[in-house]
Amino acid sequence: MPLQEIFQSFLSSFFQTILLLINPIVLIPVIIVIVILAKKNKEYKNGAYYQITKLPYLSVRNDIGRYGEYYTYKRLKHFESEGSKFLFNIYIPKDNDETTEIDVLMISPKGLFVFESKNYSGWIFGSENQINWYQTLPAGRGRSHKENFYNPIMQNRSHIKHLKAFLGTDIPVRSIIVFSDRCTLKNVKITSNDISVINRYNVNPVVSAICNQSQENLLSAEEISNIYNKLYPCTQTDETTKVQHITNIHYKINATPTQQVDVPEDITQTNNDVIENPSTVSQETENKAEASQELKCPKCGANLIIRVATRGANAGKNFYGCSNYPKCRHIENIK
Repeated sequence: MPLQEIFQSFLSSFFQTILLLINPIVLIPVIIVIVILAKKNKEYKNGAYYQITKLPYLSVRNDIGRYGEYYTYKRLKHFESEGSKFLFNIYIPKDNDETTEIDVLMISPKGLFVFESKNYSGWIFGSENQINWYQTLPAGRGRSHKENFYNPIMQNRSHIKHLKAFLGTDIPVRSIIVFSDRCTLKNVKITSNDISVINRYNVNPVVSAICNQSQENLLSAEEISNIYNKLYPCTQTDETTKVQHITNIHYKINATPTQQVDVPEDITQTNNDVIENPSTVSQETENKAEASQELKCPKCGANLIIRVATRGANAGKNFYGCSNYPKCRHIENIK
C-alpha cells in the first residue's frame, strides 16, 4: 500500500475516534461527572475541614476514615452560623510527651462536643463498661465473621481527659461516638447521660437536641475563639510529631500481651470484659487498647488489629490484620 494511502487511512481512523469521543451519548455522562465533582470540590474547599487539614477532596474521598470525619462535619456545618467552630485531627499533648488524637471537635456556645468517628460496617455490639466491643460481618454462604475492638466510649473518655488537662478548665464536654450509616447498632447499652453512640445520619438531630436542652450559652464568642486559637496549633503538627505518634502506638501494641481472638457465639452473654467501674481500668491498659485502634488499614481505612497466625511457617506469630477481614485481607508484619 502506498505511503499516502496509509497516511489517509490513519487520519480517517483518528478522526473517527475523535467523533466517537465527542459523541453526546459518551460525552454527556462524562461532563455530568466532571460538573458534580467540581461542585463537590468547591463546596469542600469552602468548608472548615479543608481549611484545617489542607487535604485535597479526592484524597479525602478515597480515605474511608477521613471521609467519615468530613461527613460528620458536613452534617453539622450549619452550627457555624450559630457561633460554633470546628477542629479536626487534633494531636493533644499528654504529660508523658506523647499525644492523643481527637477526630472531630465542635467548640459550641453550649460546650465542647468531642466526636470519635468509626466508619465501620456490619452489626455492632457493646456496652458502656465493656472493655471490648464486637463487630459482626457477613462472610458469605450464610456465615458471619466476628471481630472485637476497644470500647470507643473509653477511647473518647481518654481523649476528653487529656483535652481538659491541656485546656486547664472544666468546660462541659459531650462525648459522641459516630458510627457509619453502613452499620447497625444492634445491641449497644449506654447509661451515662453525657455520652451518645449513634449512626452518622443521627448526628445532627442528636447534637441539636443537646444544644436545645439549655437556653443559656455556656461559652461566649470570646471564650470559643480562645479555645480554638489554643487548639489550632495542635492540628498543624509537623510530620515528625505524627511519625512519633505512630511510633508510640506501635511500641504500646507490641508491648501488649496478645491472645488469639475467639468471640463466643452469644456475644451478648459475654461477661469476661465487663467491669463494674470503668475507672478501675488501668491507664496502661487504656493507652494500649486505645493505641490499637489508631492504626489504620491503608487499603480500606479500617482499624488494624493484632492477630495470631494459626498455621503455616509463621504459626504462633503476631501480625497486624485488617478488622474488615475477610472483606479486606491486608496484613502487615510487626516490626
